[in-house]
Amino acid sequence: MPASPSTPTGTTAPRAWVWGLARLAVYAYYRVDRIGGVLPDGALLLVANHPNTLIDPAVIQTTAGRRVRFLAKSTLFAWHPLSPLIRRSGAIPVYRKMDPGVDTSRNVEMFSAVAASLSAGEAICLFPEGTSHAHGRLEPLRTGAARMVLNSGAAGHPVTIVPVGLNFDALARFRSRASAVFGRPVDYADLVERYGHDEAAAVRALTDRIEQRLKRLMVEAEPRHDLPIVERIDRLYAAARGASRDARERLGRRRLIAAGMARLREQDPARLAELMRLVEEHLASLARFGLRERDLDHRIPAAEVVRFALREGLLALILGPLALASIVVFAAPYWLTDRIGRWAPNLQSRAVWQIIGGGLLHGAWIATIASLAGAQAGTATGVATGFGLVALAALGTLAVERESAVWRTTRAFFTLRRMPLRARGALRRRRAAVANVLDDVRAWVERTTRY
Repeated sequence: MPASPSTPTGTTAPRAWVWGLARLAVYAYYRVDRIGGVLPDGALLLVANHPNTLIDPAVIQTTAGRRVRFLAKSTLFAWHPLSPLIRRSGAIPVYRKMDPGVDTSRNVEMFSAVAASLSAGEAICLFPEGTSHAHGRLEPLRTGAARMVLNSGAAGHPVTIVPVGLNFDALARFRSRASAVFGRPVDYADLVERYGHDEAAAVRALTDRIEQRLKRLMVEAEPRHDLPIVERIDRLYAAARGASRDARERLGRRRLIAAGMARLREQDPARLAELMRLVEEHLASLARFGLRERDLDHRIPAAEVVRFALREGLLALILGPLALASIVVFAAPYWLTDRIGRWAPNLQSRAVWQIIGGGLLHGAWIATIASLAGAQAGTATGVATGFGLVALAALGTLAVERESAVWRTTRAFFTLRRMPLRARGALRRRRAAVANVLDDVRAWVERTTRY
């Protein structure tokens, strides 16, 4: 198929069906939040952190609201299992020094392809850290993004730069939450003229601006140990202060908590240890009763209890069997998908392995059952069985999530009914005390940062 007029030489025009599959995979695996304004039209360069390998482009394309072309390492085009899809995604290859056998002189082609796309008013996305990692912090940025933008600006073709922060509550946990945070455009008009007589300084200055803006859109916390603690502290604090559950505000709180933990670890580790002790003691007390933070504040009128029981009881007649059928039918491929994820070479690759492996396993499982049904009762029955199983996989997941939430709510209600008021009050007082300590830590961090 010939390239379209706006397609740079050596690359393939994006195929809509490729990104359709990517969106399906993202929404199936994660619960995705989009934070930020609508992206502008015209030439656009998105710059994002890179914690989750091939999932990151899929999340950005799913939430961007316009078609985006990505820069990807050249080895993905040659021998990667997903090479056919990557080539058809419209991605532009980057030839990195760190990849063995790669001819870095071919990056001239990459810069040419990017320039052609931007001059055609397209959106390009790159990951300026240069590699995917699960360190939980932004690595020093490469200067390629700044060079592209300043080159284009100097040639009279201004490009809008928008930073994108990608945050995952759990990189490789099925149905965990992910957020794409689209920041305000980075202003660099003052650097275009400077670029003409001091290229290196202008490139470094713009790279630093991009880095600082990206950091403001990220929760910088080590994902295996620190990030779960940040999330637990946030839930505790939000419940104690009655804070909003809005995704943007939640992100802001978690950024502050992560920054506070990092500052305490460097400057006052004893204070951090004491804070962790208070938090863990409170969470252990909740766990003994099987409660969550927000359960302590529930005051449910009798009329609402009756409405809840009637509504959820009726829905359970439908959703309960649906959830149970989904669990039983897909138990084997679901278990195998979890095992496949454990074979991944690193944390940032695990979700990709699970999405690909799970898709293939569930597809093969459905095809096998449908084929057996067709062999026993005819082709029409086999086809109907296949479509029915696809629907069961999708609707069953939603049913399991809803019924699980109903069960937790019901259990908390009866637990609180049996709990002495004195014990409930003690838990709330302990939570308030921890929240006060967190406020003190926040004030300390702000004070020491300022001075």
